[in-house]
Amino acid sequence: MPNEITLVHELAHQWYGNSVTPRVWPDLWLNEGFATWSEWIWEETHGGQSAQQTFDNLYNRSGASDPLWFPPAGDPGDPALLFSYSVYVRGGMTLQALRQKVGEVTFQRILRDWAAEHRHGNVSTADFVALCERNSGLELDTFFDVWLYQPGKPATW
Repeated sequence: MPNEITLVHELAHQWYGNSVTPRVWPDLWLNEGFATWSEWIWEETHGGQSAQQTFDNLYNRSGASDPLWFPPAGDPGDPALLFSYSVYVRGGMTLQALRQKVGEVTFQRILRDWAAEHRHGNVSTADFVALCERNSGLELDTFFDVWLYQPGKPATW
């Protein structure tokens, strides 16, 4: 029987993966990053460390060459790397960094709108960026480029 956090991860796929499905394999971070971030929120709301603490611990303990940063979560390149650690964790960190950048109210609206507007559909990272920009009023191309496509540890965003 799977443990509780595995169940949380797999249940998150009901919204972010099964209902809202990546259009192409390189957008898999939209599936696995959301599920990983959901684990962190589960911990946050059930007496564990906050999602921000999880983010900070991962960011601060990893060097520039850590496997956490390779391959870039939004472009794993080689199909053998699609399910790399970075796709899951760096994908989840991208969402937490976005939460920091746009604020809690806007971030929650993004999550709701993403699931509602793309229900039973196929999506791309570009679709997600467009929704985030619409809801936040911010230009986020550089943010997503740094977190999803640039090799190595993001230094500024």
